[in-house]
Amino acid sequence: MKKILFIGEEKAKPQEHDVILSRRCNPGETGYVTGDLEIALGQNLVLLRADGETIYPPFLRWLTRGKYWWNQVDSFINVGAVFESLKCADIPKFEILVPSLEEQKLLTACMSSIDDKIAMNTQTNQTLEQMAQAIFKSWFVDFDPVKAKMNGEQPEGMDAATASLFPEKLASETGLPEGWKLSEIGDEVAVVGGGTPSKKNDDFWVDGHIHWTSPKDLSGVQDKVLLDTASKLTEAGLKKVSSGLLPVDTVLLSSRAPVGYLALAKVPLAVNQGYIAMKCEKVLPPEFVLQWCVHRMDEIKQRASGSTFAEISKKNFKPISVVVPSEEVLSAYQKLVKPLYDAITSNVRQSEQLSTLRDTLLPKLLSGEIELETSEEL
Repeated sequence: MKKILFIGEEKAKPQEHDVILSRRCNPGETGYVTGDLEIALGQNLVLLRADGETIYPPFLRWLTRGKYWWNQVDSFINVGAVFESLKCADIPKFEILVPSLEEQKLLTACMSSIDDKIAMNTQTNQTLEQMAQAIFKSWFVDFDPVKAKMNGEQPEGMDAATASLFPEKLASETGLPEGWKLSEIGDEVAVVGGGTPSKKNDDFWVDGHIHWTSPKDLSGVQDKVLLDTASKLTEAGLKKVSSGLLPVDTVLLSSRAPVGYLALAKVPLAVNQGYIAMKCEKVLPPEFVLQWCVHRMDEIKQRASGSTFAEISKKNFKPISVVVPSEEVLSAYQKLVKPLYDAITSNVRQSEQLSTLRDTLLPKLLSGEIELETSEEL
């Protein structure tokens, strides 16, 4: 057993590889410092720092996630009338099972390689999302291909076959490409809401297998695709949701608490009352509708109202204008952008699998149940 070096609170300056510990509000939870930070810690936060001799500093982040760590948290936690907490004086008393330095370095390399791949997937997805946004803005907001043709130029980065699908000029009366129309989103997609079956009725939830989502599921989603939900409904529970089971590629927009979370559903699911869900059953493909929401988000939020919290109703959402291009252009757009979201979805699935693998391996490695023999094998 080894005690972790305790640094202190408030005036302590975080350094790379330090761990910031919460004493209250989820006491025992930690965050990892990836570089020197010019910040002051609040009174409910403290720093942990490895000594570098018996604890390898980069290993500290993993050490504070194992069962021995949480056993110590449970041993020293104080249960108050309002909330649970840890005392500063008790934290240096934590005793944690620490492997040898060589084992610590091997474990850190293993865990970090998984985290690096997850981070790379996230970075790749951000680039793919930016590409999708750029194409949407160029084609359907700035009308760059049409303007290029009006100037006698070949649209940049576009082959001749795709360029031929765009009109030759903008209509003088509307400013839109000729043949395109201005419509309302409520006329172009099926806008539906959802509901929450009674949580008191086990028949609706226990052993459920049908995905059911609330906006909370999107709070941590960075990649605008939803593959899983925290809660699952039974068949009986699904019957209590008026909108029923929504298909894959339904566009999800949180309508309250807060307004503006977005995702493409990549599994069939039901939604609660905190969503505006858009089924793309006409000409507008889901990738187009998703990017339209991104582009019109300021107006969407401006149309929200409420005394307790902002909420946008279906009534206020449906009249928002949308430019509807020709079916040929929309088909070309989907052919170009859908593979981007397919790649994003694949990367998210892989990251989830890697995260599960990491969280499964970590306690086994920390306890010695699984051993890493040499760094060359990592």
